[in-house]
Amino acid sequence: MAKARAKAKSKRKENVKSTKQTRASRKSGKETGNSLRIRMYRIGFGDFFLVSASSKDGPQHILIDCGVTRGKTGKGDIATLKTAVRHMTEETDHRLALIIVTHRHQDHIIGFSRCEDGFEKFQGRVDAIWMSYWETEYPQVQKFQDELENLALGLRAAALAGDRDAVSDELLGITENASGVSPEGPGGGTNRRSLELLKNRLGVKPQYYAAGDTPALPKGLVDAGFSARILGPPPATEFDFLKLMDLTQGVGQYLDASGSPSTTKTAILPFGPEFIVGPDAYPTTAFREWAPRVPGKPPDLKERYAQALEKAVKSSTPNALLMAARKLDGILNNQSLVVLFTWRGKQLLFAGDAQAGNWLYWLYDLEKPTKKPSEEQLGEEGRAILSSLAFYKMGHHGSTNATPIAAVGAMGQDFVTMCSTQEDTFGTVDNDSEVPRIPLMRALAKKSLVIRSDQYPARIGDKEIPAATTASTTREKPKVGKLEVHDFYVDYILEAE
Repeated sequence: MAKARAKAKSKRKENVKSTKQTRASRKSGKETGNSLRIRMYRIGFGDFFLVSASSKDGPQHILIDCGVTRGKTGKGDIATLKTAVRHMTEETDHRLALIIVTHRHQDHIIGFSRCEDGFEKFQGRVDAIWMSYWETEYPQVQKFQDELENLALGLRAAALAGDRDAVSDELLGITENASGVSPEGPGGGTNRRSLELLKNRLGVKPQYYAAGDTPALPKGLVDAGFSARILGPPPATEFDFLKLMDLTQGVGQYLDASGSPSTTKTAILPFGPEFIVGPDAYPTTAFREWAPRVPGKPPDLKERYAQALEKAVKSSTPNALLMAARKLDGILNNQSLVVLFTWRGKQLLFAGDAQAGNWLYWLYDLEKPTKKPSEEQLGEEGRAILSSLAFYKMGHHGSTNATPIAAVGAMGQDFVTMCSTQEDTFGTVDNDSEVPRIPLMRALAKKSLVIRSDQYPARIGDKEIPAATTASTTREKPKVGKLEVHDFYVDYILEAE
């Protein structure tokens, strides 16, 4: 144990020394190489990526999302987010060429408000912010997003009003992710506060994009060798694609995305207590449908059959609410900004949490969405993109409905996949819904080096967070570039050819 601590301490000193050397070369203007670094922070179940490219004017940094969620089990947040944000702010010297906010889920944006003091220091020092079209301030779009947030808060209240069980836990996990409201209270931030900071307090007006838009890339990134394309989300005119969450099992995804509907009965209440009255508030005839039926005799309407009615409502309410929550979750995921960067000929795909409809829109040649797309409908453009990837940020933390089977099939070989996830946060192996989904990880591992953020232990001071039991700890080398594992982040480094 003592040797392990000494080794960890020595490693931390090396990291600090390396960081100081990087800052020194940046300040002296000597960093003029042709290198690219993709850093995945280990913060639990959530995305937090920093892409850095060298240039004659010093490193150019792209921040892609910053968030974490506790999830269904409460195990998703490993309490490293604030440390990781402090590290990022020091590494970048409070200067970012670009912030990309893929969508408004807690596990992608809560860090901006939870670490508000740190991000406020970037004011006037961010060249551009990119967001999904679905974050624009247009009244119709804003109204739609407000309705989704209110739905999430209402579903959360319903889950909290009843008994805690598997159904209510999943409801809370989904709705907390959708709203950013969690047991941490005001100090823990909210999605709304994060969006307010990003839109109003960093000194730059966000640019909102949908598939096919031409993004305005900051000059520093252009000079560093970047170009970019927006592949998703579907535009407002293609709302049917936005609503499509899943593809048919075995055709589009690696079994079910969220597991079979639970049959657990729970005391989740559909309405608040102020709306609840006793059966005496209604006439006996109101219970006509619930009266016992005896062949040859009319129903007895002198009594109120409240218990039969209540039992039927309570048995159907949990799964009805859960279905609504999953639909809400999928719509927000499908709003994800999907960006394809090209850096000196190497293609890097950041897919956010895009689900079926988002992928279908740019991957296939379709007039309208379908759950059963055919192989022949796979578009030439989609094939060309996926066959030449150098890097893939795995969609939706390895969820099965966020990297279609056809997408994996069209991908080339010898690239690197990074998956920011935390085991045992959502889903279970028992109903084929674990995240990350093991068959998906195996399929991608046949084509790429798959790196999970939770496959290595994280070290913060004297605290160590163990590696996932479901992840391989084999530190295989990538065919192109190199991998560096640090205390609470992993770096993939590429050199220009």
